[in-house]
Amino acid sequence: MTKGGAAWIALALLFAVASALLGWWTVPIVAALWGWASTGRPWLSAALAAAAAWAALLLVTAFQGPVGPLAAKLGGVMGLPAVVLLMLTVILPATLAGSAAEVAAIVRRNVFRGARAGQGS
Repeated sequence: MTKGGAAWIALALLFAVASALLGWWTVPIVAALWGWASTGRPWLSAALAAAAAWAALLLVTAFQGPVGPLAAKLGGVMGLPAVVLLMLTVILPATLAGSAAEVAAIVRRNVFRGARAGQGS
């Protein structure tokens, strides 16, 4: 396994554990920390790791209780097919993570660019 692959798995595990223990709001926090610490544009790895983490949590939950029937009932109330709700369950954290990671990376680049520009004054 490559260094990047191991980091991605660690990130996905962190998303899963933080979400399971503390809730959905940890997704953008973890992703922002990832975006700040990573080089390049970390939005894709953060988005995919968060999606994989929540898909795994959804799968674990499906073994513990009736996720399918619940999604079908909730989908009926909302006028959506159950599969759409399940897809949105994975898309939401991916969007949160990707956005937070990219914003943090942009802020980091601008902060350090401003610090370097200020040194010459």
